Amino acid sequence: MKVINRHSEWIVFLVGLILMAAMNPYSTSTSWCLIDFIGFTYCPGEGLGHSIAFLFRGEIINSIHANLMGPFVVIGLSFRIIQLWGNLKIKTNKDLMENKNV
Repeated sequence: MKVINRHSEWIVFLVGLILMAAMNPYSTSTSWCLIDFIGFTYCPGEGLGHSIAFLFRGEIINSIHANLMGPFVVIGLSFRIIQLWGNLKIKTNKDLMENKNV
């Protein structure tokens, strides 16, 4: 259980990025915005998945038009995943050193 907790955050972020990158940005399927389900017309995350999909296809202008925050979200999540990997490597090395001293 410790291993799952230790790896769950970066796995969720990475899978989310991969799924959004793999989606078809030109599809007009239903929205997954909870605010939209309640009945409000404006959703702050509207087009974020499309923006990320366009960005991974190299269509930067379409990405910005879909949602201005898309490129920033990709950068932020990428940095967070790298930070988590670094922390796991440091923790693993520390655990190995402690086990050698025992």
